[in-house]
Formats: sequence, structure tokens, C-alpha cells
Amino acid sequence: MLVTKGLVYRVEFQFPAGCAGLAGIIVADGGFQVWPSTLGNWFATDNHVVAFDDMYTKFAEPFQLDFWGYNLDETYAHTIYVRIGMADKEIFQARFLPNVAYEMINRELEKVEAVKEEERQALIASPFPWLRGKE
Repeated sequence: MLVTKGLVYRVEFQFPAGCAGLAGIIVADGGFQVWPSTLGNWFATDNHVVAFDDMYTKFAEPFQLDFWGYNLDETYAHTIYVRIGMADKEIFQARFLPNVAYEMINRELEKVEAVKEEERQALIASPFPWLRGKE
């Protein structure tokens, strides 16, 4: 699955009725198993949605997650539905990562401080602007 650069904050795997634990899935990123987080374990259930919040960052290429599945049912094919919630913009990531919010606030405060310093320097250069003649 192609994904965008950003933060994965929600993951859901929907197993329809009838899977009976005979179909399973894992998610990998560049060959590294991401979900389930225990290496070698698989999500496998029946008529259930496995859903959880996470804080998995995907900031390096390739912007892709690989899904590996199996089906031990010899009679029926099964489909597992996957939903991934991602925040691609820094402003949205700040909701989940306090350090991002802190950095954004600091940048904004630095901008305000720079404007204030420009105003202060302008006042020092011309403390009485009304005394200047019109040009």
C-alpha cells in the first residue's frame, strides 16, 4: 500500500464473519514487521475488527507498507480489510506528538520576537516619527 510521508496514528484490520481464524495478516515496512509488533505473530480472528492507536512515523522512502497474508481455509477465499489513519502535515502531527507542537510554538514565538525587535530598532532609529518632515 502506498502511503504518504507522515505519522500513522490509527490502524484497523477488519476480519469478516467466516474467517474463523483461518486467515491472517501482518504489516511490514521495508522487510521489518511493524504490526503485530511481536515478530512472528499474525492478526487472525473472526467477525472482529482489530483496531488500535499507534505513533509509527514514516519519514523515509519508500513510502509504502507491505501486507502479508495467509488463508488456511481450503473452501473459501477471505478478504481482510485494512484502514490506516495518517497525519501528513506537521500541524496535524502536533496533536499526537507533543514535541512537534512544542517546536511549532517555539518557531511562532521566534517570529513574534523578530517582529518586535524590528519595531524596537525602528523606534530607536526614529524615536519621534511625527517630527519627520513629509517627503
